[in-house]
Amino acid sequence: MSRDATTIPVGKPTFQCAASGEALPPGTSCVTTVRENGQGGFERLEFSQAAWLAGARPEGLLCWWKTVMPEPDAKRRLVLDDEAIEEVFDRLAEDDRPNRVAVRWLLAMILLRKKRLRHLRVESAEGVETWLFSRRGDAEGAPATAVVRPALDEEAIAALGDELGAVVSFDA
Repeated sequence: MSRDATTIPVGKPTFQCAASGEALPPGTSCVTTVRENGQGGFERLEFSQAAWLAGARPEGLLCWWKTVMPEPDAKRRLVLDDEAIEEVFDRLAEDDRPNRVAVRWLLAMILLRKKRLRHLRVESAEGVETWLFSRRGDAEGAPATAVVRPALDEEAIAALGDELGAVVSFDA
């Protein structure tokens, strides 16, 4: 079966406050966000602490975290804990846009690896493959968590992981 490849670029640090335009030099505390950019992709934006506390938020906000601006050549990444990963995973549950489906699929694979999800079975209907999972700590008989497998080949999934990894890293 053939699958279309999709990549989701999210960008690198901008070193500039998206609200005020002020420079955010390395070592500066800030809030980094990922938002949908309106063209079906994702965009990374940084906000100074002052702008964030004053209520500056980008449209299409998907997630955010407090961080420190890295050195321009540094390979530093934010490590998200399991709860943060699950929160983003849950927020994407009802969103059927292709880029959001792809991100949710990748997060499901991360949660499966971390043993936060347990694979139950695969169901197919009308050409759509849905994987069903149980969640760690669910009561016996709890409804399964359904995740649509996006139309991505292995190369596109790897590219998606690389793009997401450019923003955050997930501790194993």
